[in-house]
Amino acid sequence: MYYREKGWQYALDDVGEGFSTIELLEQLMPNYMRLDMKFVQGFSRDLTKQAAAKKFLMTALQVGASPLAEGVEEKEDFEWLKEVGYELIQGYLFGKPGPIQTDLDL
Repeated sequence: MYYREKGWQYALDDVGEGFSTIELLEQLMPNYMRLDMKFVQGFSRDLTKQAAAKKFLMTALQVGASPLAEGVEEKEDFEWLKEVGYELIQGYLFGKPGPIQTDLDL
């Protein structure tokens, strides 16, 4: 792909249970795929969400993308994600967005 040849990396955001076919994902070849938070929040107690998160993980790995889970707010959800193999995890559990401190004088 043009952008990959230029050294760019890109992510598919808010991917969920209804994500596109494996064939389309293999054509797009994303570097990262981010699981939508509606499939993450509270899933340590929800078998349907767990199945969707596992399917997403396997699909991302199958197409060579790094899976990322967003919206993690509970320690139990974080622990479950780590246990099944997610390495990239973000959410309020780790900190809330805030201003960036820079030395640049804009």
